Amino acid sequence: MLELDLFNAAQFLDQGLAILGTFLLTSLSARTRMYGFIMFFLMNIPGVYLLVVTELWWILLATPLWLYLNYRGFMNNYRESRGLT
Repeated sequence: MLELDLFNAAQFLDQGLAILGTFLLTSLSARTRMYGFIMFFLMNIPGVYLLVVTELWWILLATPLWLYLNYRGFMNNYRESRGLT
């Protein structure tokens, strides 16, 4: 049976944001792709909680690289949407 607690809510939020972010990243529009990158930034919040609770904290070592790559993608899409490239 499904229990509604903080852990399960974080799992649903994490997966929901991942699906929505992936959907937005597949857009041809640079502006829509920027929203996808924002979703992946927001997905980091429940994802970090889940990693700490499940004692997979060592995976957090890759988080700075993941955030850097998302930042680069966000900035590239921002420049493309403004016509700066």
